[in-house]
Amino acid sequence: MGAVAAAAKRAGPAPPGPLALATALTLATGATNAISFFGLGGVFTSVMTGNLVLLGLSIGRYDLPLAANAAGAIIGFIVGVLGGSRVIGRAGPSHPRWGTRVALVLGAELVLFAWMLGDWAVLSGPPTGTMRFAHGALAALAMGAQSAVIRTFGIPGLSTTFFTGTLTGVVAGLVIQHKMQWDNILLLASVVAGAAAGGWMVVHATPAAPAIPTALLVVTLAGLHPLAVRPGRTEVHAPRSARG
Repeated sequence: MGAVAAAAKRAGPAPPGPLALATALTLATGATNAISFFGLGGVFTSVMTGNLVLLGLSIGRYDLPLAANAAGAIIGFIVGVLGGSRVIGRAGPSHPRWGTRVALVLGAELVLFAWMLGDWAVLSGPPTGTMRFAHGALAALAMGAQSAVIRTFGIPGLSTTFFTGTLTGVVAGLVIQHKMQWDNILLLASVVAGAAAGGWMVVHATPAAPAIPTALLVVTLAGLHPLAVRPGRTEVHAPRSARG
């Protein structure tokens, strides 16, 4: 409930720079989940609640392929969070190496998506068998690493990989504070738009489907540089009086 409470009590809109990056990453999340669901065994890459339910369902139905795919996605996501958190540590936007560490994690995510794109292009579509399992697990790993990045943006309640708390925060904020959280609404719309684009690509341009999250990661990395704090400078989102 901590994330939900933070989302509901957010004092104001997110800074435009981080929000733009979060929007690009959210579009990538929606596309990746659609690609995984339709092309990689019917599981999600970032919605671990859904994967836990699918894991239980597969056990109850003795559906071993679905169980393996769901378990692989869950394990991949956990490994991604662990790895991303290890690289970034306690660094936040005021840390002189924050930008470099975030770029390393997002760069690794980009490599995973580029690898997927290459495989899909060579195979003229999604892989099968063991490769399909590996792609699902690695896509979930990328989403886990992205989750580790977003927690360092310094925006309470911000998420680009799971959205139940975001939706709850929007509704709770409307009831409690009588305010529309337009930044969170933008992210909710972005995950839908990303999923729509990913689903369309899987149906109409299957070999190129992973190009969407790959391109969005390139855009995010390009937009990260202006937000990276250089040594000797204050944090970019600090109050105006604190910046001098």
